[in-house]
Amino acid sequence: MKKYRSRIKRRADVSRTILLVAGLGLIAASLVVGLRSLTQYLAQPPQISNQTDLLGVPLGGLTLEEAQQRIEEAFSGPVELTYQGARMQFLPAELGFQLDIQSILSQISLTRAIPFRSWFWGQSFADNAQKLEIKYSLDENQLQNMLNQVFSLRYDQPASAATPILYTTNFTAGQPGYQLASLTQTSEQVKEALVSPAERKVALTVIETPAISPDWHNIEVMLRQIIRQERFTGLAEIYLRDLQNDQTMHFAVLNNQDVPVDVAYSAASTIKIPIMVSIMKRLSEPLPAQVTNWMSLMIGESLNPPADGLMKAYLDNNQGPLIVTADLREMGYQNTFLAGYFDPGSPLLEKIDTPANQRRDVYLDPDFYNQTVPSETGDLLTRIYHCSNSAEAALFNGAVTSDECALMLGYLKENKILALLEAGLPPNTPIAHKHGWTNETDGLIHTMSDASVIYTPGGDFVLVVFAHTENQFLYDPANRLFARLSQSIYNAYNTENQAAWYEN
Repeated sequence: MKKYRSRIKRRADVSRTILLVAGLGLIAASLVVGLRSLTQYLAQPPQISNQTDLLGVPLGGLTLEEAQQRIEEAFSGPVELTYQGARMQFLPAELGFQLDIQSILSQISLTRAIPFRSWFWGQSFADNAQKLEIKYSLDENQLQNMLNQVFSLRYDQPASAATPILYTTNFTAGQPGYQLASLTQTSEQVKEALVSPAERKVALTVIETPAISPDWHNIEVMLRQIIRQERFTGLAEIYLRDLQNDQTMHFAVLNNQDVPVDVAYSAASTIKIPIMVSIMKRLSEPLPAQVTNWMSLMIGESLNPPADGLMKAYLDNNQGPLIVTADLREMGYQNTFLAGYFDPGSPLLEKIDTPANQRRDVYLDPDFYNQTVPSETGDLLTRIYHCSNSAEAALFNGAVTSDECALMLGYLKENKILALLEAGLPPNTPIAHKHGWTNETDGLIHTMSDASVIYTPGGDFVLVVFAHTENQFLYDPANRLFARLSQSIYNAYNTENQAAWYEN
C-alpha cells in the first residue's frame, strides 16, 4: 500500500514539474514574442496622426520626410491662368510664391501611430484630427509685375473707334477692348490658386470695354470730304448736335474754304418751326380741331396759308409775325425773325437788322421777310427735344409743356418728302424735320435747307444743313448732297447697322 502511494506521489511530482516547466516555457516564449514585438514597435519611426491634413492633403500615417515630399508635390505644380480662352502655366516661383515647408512641419506633433497594445493586438485606434495651416511667402511686386507684363501689356486690347472709309458714307466699326478687371483683383485670384492643392486653374476676370464712338474730328473730315466729292462749290453750312451730351459741330465752307459760321439765310419754311412754338405757347391741350388741322398742313404739307391762318387767329391778325419774332428774342435768338405774312403781297411789317445780316464777308441777300442762322434753328430743335423728355425743360417757364413739345415733334415727323436729309436714312428711321426752299426775286432757287431731329439706335442728334449757290440750285445735286451728309452721320452713330451708300 505504501509503495502504491509513493508511486502516485512521484507521478504527481513529475506532472507538476512538467506543468511548471511548460508554464515557464510559455512565459518565456511570451516574453520573447513580446520583446520582439516591442522591439519592432519601437523600431518604427514616429508617424503623423491618421487624421492630419493640410488643406485637404492627407498626411496621416506619414513620416516627416514623407509628409514634406507630399506637401511639396501638392503645392509645387504649375498654376494655369486663362485669359479670354488663352491658357498659360506658371511655376509658383515665377509668381513670387515660396512655400515655407519648415513652418508647416513644425505644426506637427509626432507620435506613434497607435498605442503598443492596440498595435500588438491589431486593433484600430482613433486619434485626434489635426488641421494644419499653410505657411508661405509671396513677393507681391514680383506677382504684379509678372501679371502686368504678361497680360496687361501683352493681352489687354484697348477699344478702338470707328473710322471713315474713304470716298464712301460708311465707317469701319470700332472694336471693343479687353482688359484685366484690375491687378489687385487678379492678384487675389492667383493667390487663391497658389495656396490650393486642387484648384490650380484660374479663369481671370476680364472686362470688356465698348468700342469708342467715332471721333467728331473724323466725322467732320468725312462731311467736308463729301462736299468736295459732290463738287459743290457754293456755300454749305452744317450744324450737328449730339442730343445725349450736347456736343456740337458747326462749320461753313464756301468753295471748300472755311468761312465764319452763322451766315444769314432766307429761312423759307423752316421759320414754321418758331410759328408752331408761338402757337403752342398760347394754347393748351387739347388743341382745337382747326389748330390740329392747320398744324399738320403747315408742317407736314409745308403749306403757307395754314401758317398765316394760325398767326392771324391765335397770335394777332395784323402783327402775328412780329409776335413770333418777339418770342424768338425772348428765347435769346437774335438772328431769326419773321417780318411779314406768307401771302404774296403781304406788307413787310418791320425792316429787321441782325448781327448776321449785317455781315459783308459773306452776304446772300436773304429774304427781308424771314431769316435765320443754322445755330439758332438747331438750338431751338434741341430745346424742343429736351422739353419733350423732361418737364423741367419746358419752354417759356412752363407755357409750352413737355407734352406739347412731344406733339410738335410729332408734327415734324409727319413731314415726309423722301428727299434731302430724309433720303440718306434707312427706311422707317424716325426724323422730325422741316425743309425749306423758295424762289428768290430772280425766280430761281438759290438756297435749300433742312432742319431735323434724327432718331437712331446709336443715339439721337440734331442736324441742320443750309446750302446756297449763285446759280439755280438744281434739285438732284442738292438732294444727293444732303442725303450723303445725313447718311454719313447716321453711319457714324450706328456702325453695326450702317445705311447703304446713297446712289442716284
